[in-house]
This record gives sequence, structure tokens and C-alpha cells, in this order.
Amino acid sequence: MDEIRYFMEESLVSVDFKSSVKEAAQKMRQHSISSILIGENENYTKLLTDTDLVRNFAAKDLSPDQTPASLIANNPIVKLDASRQMEEAYEHMRKNNIRHLGITDNDKMVGILSIKDFANYYHNKFCQETGEKGEIQYFMKGPVLGIDAGSTVLDAAKKMSQHKVGCLLVLEAGKIKGLFSESALTMDVIAARRPLSTTILSTVLIRQLITMDCNQTMSDAYQKMRENNIRHLSISRGNKIVGMLSIKDFANYYSFKFCQYTNKEDQVSNYMQENLGTIPDSTSVQKAAQNMKENKIGSLLVTHNDEIVGIVTEEIFTRKVLGDNLNPQTTLVSELMEKPTTIKTDQSMDSALTCMHENDSRYLAVTEVNKIKGIISLKDLTVYYKNKFLTAQDIDE
Repeated sequence: MDEIRYFMEESLVSVDFKSSVKEAAQKMRQHSISSILIGENENYTKLLTDTDLVRNFAAKDLSPDQTPASLIANNPIVKLDASRQMEEAYEHMRKNNIRHLGITDNDKMVGILSIKDFANYYHNKFCQETGEKGEIQYFMKGPVLGIDAGSTVLDAAKKMSQHKVGCLLVLEAGKIKGLFSESALTMDVIAARRPLSTTILSTVLIRQLITMDCNQTMSDAYQKMRENNIRHLSISRGNKIVGMLSIKDFANYYSFKFCQYTNKEDQVSNYMQENLGTIPDSTSVQKAAQNMKENKIGSLLVTHNDEIVGIVTEEIFTRKVLGDNLNPQTTLVSELMEKPTTIKTDQSMDSALTCMHENDSRYLAVTEVNKIKGIISLKDLTVYYKNKFLTAQDIDE
């Protein structure tokens, strides 16, 4: 039941080879779609997307009436048979850096599979089988690019093309007014026959900003995107926008979570800090804090008779010393240390994330044959996930 045919979009919307960009955009607006086939008599050779409209058309300020849609469609259609598995289809998208696949049955085009379909598929399947704990802050993109509401649509298109992003925050007097995206450019500007070089962003329908706190889960974020029918979700920390999640991020995230087998490249041993910072349990909090500052580390393992008996962290010092108004000069680390949460060297970084969540910990002691060999921090996990999910090989915005 994981064959592509059960998840693809079966409605094939197209324009012929001579159709203009304006005609294509108007048809995309009519059907509320982000891509349209180019061809006739079921002979489709190209797929025009709203990303093409931003980067290959709007950013170059071409004429929507005189520019053929086939001219700016970026690549030939990458096709896959409807009987193939969804995981295989996703790999085709990722390797070709595309967000849509043409689906065939007996060499006849029968549907389109988009990155949104993957996000739906993986989200539904993953959440049915196991709990999902991934926090947004590990997977969001930041910082978020903004543009003044007094800028033109052409300015926005050029900025989106230059930075290869699918949306921009629209600012007015330094305050966020909303979001301008690829779909807004297609539906509300090109299809509406508005001139790009003179249309001011403040006069265009700007989508209301939908936000979510960075500490909530990816599952919560996806549900919110689906409820509001949006492709981009602004991520906040307090009252500040600190990142952006796109529908593409969910496909990458769930594909990795659901399909990946633990391998040596993803084991904790490859990412742990091996130079262990240790202090005797008779050390004062003040000296321990100085040690952390000098070595630029956030934790120290506590020893007694050269054996590791606990761990102290910046968070422990903040919560217990400041919170309980203790004297850092006279308070010993032995009074504050906690038993380190451990994980084995051959376990995966994904297991480390789960372990941190379950134990409400930002640091894990990594063990091998019951001996501590290193430390994995929240920072190490963040770097790992950023590199894993947001690399050049991932599907572009």
C-alpha cells in the first residue's frame, strides 16, 4: 500500500507549448496548484512551478504576455512508475533537487507527486507507528529574510531568487506585516496581471503570519500548517521570529526519521566531545564555572578518587545556585551534581535526541564497556541535524 499510485494527485492540469506565462499562472490560480504541465495531446515534456516563476521569470522582469511558459520551465519532467514505492520516489526528488515528479503507468502520464504529498505520507505513517519528539528548533531554517512593505514585487522576486528561498517576511515601520511567498507571486501578481516593477508589496494580498514556538514538536507544526493550508510556518522564540519551516523540511525530516537505518556514520561516537572536562567533587561552584568559561564548555564531569560520580552544567548552576541564592564560593559541586544520563557509543544521534527528551537533559555521557568516553551536548545534536537535513543535496526551496 506504499505504492506511489495511492498518494499522487491524479488531476493533470496543463497548457500547450505556446501558452504565455500569464495564461499558465492564471490556470494555476484557477486550480490552486503550485505546478502545471506543459504539452498537448498527453505529450507533456516540461513542468512549470511557482519556483520557476520566481527565479526564471519574475526576477528577470520579463513580460507575462510575451514570454512562453515553456521557456522558463526549468527542467524536463522527471518520471517514475506508479507501482514504485514512496521512499524511492522521495530519493528521486532529493537526488534531482526537485519538488515534483511525473507519475506514469505503462509509459502514460497518470499523475503528479509533489513534496507536499510526501510530507502528508510520512507524517501520517510515522505518527501512526510511534511517538514523535523532534523539536522545531532542530530543523527550522534561520535567520528569516525580510523586505520592506514599500519595496516592489520585482525587488522581492530578485531577493527570493538570489537567496533561493520560497518566502520573505514583509516589514512595515520595522514591524512584521505578513508573509510574501512564491504562491502569492503566482496567484496574486502574475495571474492578476499586475506589473512586477511598479506593484508595491503593501498593495498585494499578504498572507497573515502564522507562528509557532520553537520548542514545540514537528508534529504540532505540521498539523498547524495543514489546518491553515500553508507551505511556510514562521517559528518564534518569545516575541521574536527566529526561523522558518517549509513543507520541504517536513518531507526531509520524516523521510529521515522513518526510513533511515542506524549506520556507523550516524553513531554518537562520531560526534561526541572526547576531551572530557573533569573536576574533583571538592571543587567550589565558582572555580567550576571559571573552568567552564576558560575551556568554553557547558558541562564538567565530577570525580571522586578519580572515578566519575556525577555531572554539573551551566543549567544546573543557573537553576540551583541562582534559583536558591547559594554562595558559589562556598558551595561545592558535590552538593549540586547530578547522575549523568548515559548513552552507548554505537547508538544513533536520533537515539540521543530521544534520550535527551525523555530525561530533560542537554548533555549525555557517552559510554563504551561501561566507561565514559565522551559527552554529547544539545549543540552537537543541533549541528548534526542541521548538516543532515539542510544540506545542498536536500530538495531546494
